[in-house]
Amino acid sequence: MSIKSFYISQFLRSLAEAMISPFLSVYLLFLGATKALIGLASTLPDTISLFSQLFWGSLSESTFKKKIFIIFGGIAWALMWIPIALVKDPLLLVSLLTLQALLSSASAPAWTALLIRLTPSYKITYVQGNLNAIANFAAFIGTMVAGLILNTFGFIPFIFYLIAFLGIMSRAPFFNFHEPITPKSDGSLKSILKRTFNFSRIKNEKEFIKLIIVITFLNFSVSLAAPFLSVYVVTGLKGNLIDITILSLLSAIATLMFSRPWGVVVEKIGRKLVMLACIIPAALIPFVYAIAPNIEWIYFYNFIGAMAWAGFNLAVFAYLASILPKEKLDSSIGFYNLFTGLGSSAGPFVGGILSEFLGLKNLFFLSTFLRLLTIILIERLEEKSSYKPRFSGLTFEFLGLGYRIENFVSAYSLVMIETLRQSSFLLNFKNHFKTSNAPRIGNLSTYSLVTIKFHFQIFLKILWHQGVKTLRQSLLNLKNHFKKISVFLHKCSRALRKK
Repeated sequence: MSIKSFYISQFLRSLAEAMISPFLSVYLLFLGATKALIGLASTLPDTISLFSQLFWGSLSESTFKKKIFIIFGGIAWALMWIPIALVKDPLLLVSLLTLQALLSSASAPAWTALLIRLTPSYKITYVQGNLNAIANFAAFIGTMVAGLILNTFGFIPFIFYLIAFLGIMSRAPFFNFHEPITPKSDGSLKSILKRTFNFSRIKNEKEFIKLIIVITFLNFSVSLAAPFLSVYVVTGLKGNLIDITILSLLSAIATLMFSRPWGVVVEKIGRKLVMLACIIPAALIPFVYAIAPNIEWIYFYNFIGAMAWAGFNLAVFAYLASILPKEKLDSSIGFYNLFTGLGSSAGPFVGGILSEFLGLKNLFFLSTFLRLLTIILIERLEEKSSYKPRFSGLTFEFLGLGYRIENFVSAYSLVMIETLRQSSFLLNFKNHFKTSNAPRIGNLSTYSLVTIKFHFQIFLKILWHQGVKTLRQSLLNLKNHFKKISVFLHKCSRALRKK
């Protein structure tokens, strides 16, 4: 029941978060917030959350009951949506979001530390892949429901109350949770405060520090533009809340489809190779936003970008779990979240200021360039992997491009094979896949240039036949259905008001 409690909690919490996260920037815009204030709404709560996690992490190490922090942080996060529902001033909203971040951050170090302790190392990618899939299935439902409600009734208090209810229920599985006995540190307030800001505790963890540098820089590069992507959909591409809903749904579908297959691939070829393969499509997301002539371009590439992020995030978590010092797990997670989160916190604020001078498109180009630079930092991570892609057809090695292309094609070929193996019926390739003589993913040593090309062709066919030709029309139809349902509900609400 222990891991199942995480699954149930993840589903309910993700369901609640998905009902507000994609629309929070738009809600601030609705209340009259400036771009700089929208950036501050992300920066200030995140910064407070990160520094407070150091304290919460040290405090959780001083007690046997980690679940207390998970329950407290989750319920505090949920209850804060009740006063937020009544706010009309954007500055007051930012203040409430900051207080929410301070209290809810209690659960973050305890959640991750308890999950790592309960999960055998050989199953960590499997469990995390399941959690990611559950989270994105919940996000799919939550975003669709919230988009329908918001497009029909606007930002009404009911949706915030519903989020609060789901947030409270997400912590119910931990009330009767039996956690393993773990060693605890000195529980005096003086020792807790001393451990909180004792950065020398991690100075000898070289690989841990390298990973912190990689993710901190990447988070800054991503968050520089991320809060303004939804704003650009509305202001630059003339979209609406339905378009933002569809984009969130596509991301949820992609992550749901590819989370578990990426877990298999990470274990087969290594965490570092998956990071390098996934960072390029993820880095190009703001570039596509900047050059897109219409919203349909964003629909298509959002799916590809979410697929890449699913693999990257899973590989990073697996790498982190393998290098964390087990004797100081909670506080180490607090340190990691602090430093990597500072990049996420500074990015939106800096991006908000730069957008006033550069414009959103130039900000997106800058974000893309910085994301691509992360490749250099990832290359410095150390990991031993027995997997060696071999392409007899690639003989050039200028700047290592041949090797990089080998890794990229291999990783995506393998993840498509595993995706088709797990759910081939979704893409109508089941019969074709059964009759082919291509090897399964478990037999990596039999791969040759011919088989890799064969599966890469399947990958291209999926993107073309199942994507390009039908995606635009399908999403337009979905958008029209949403509008019809919204009109119907609006008429019903008007009729009820008249009565």
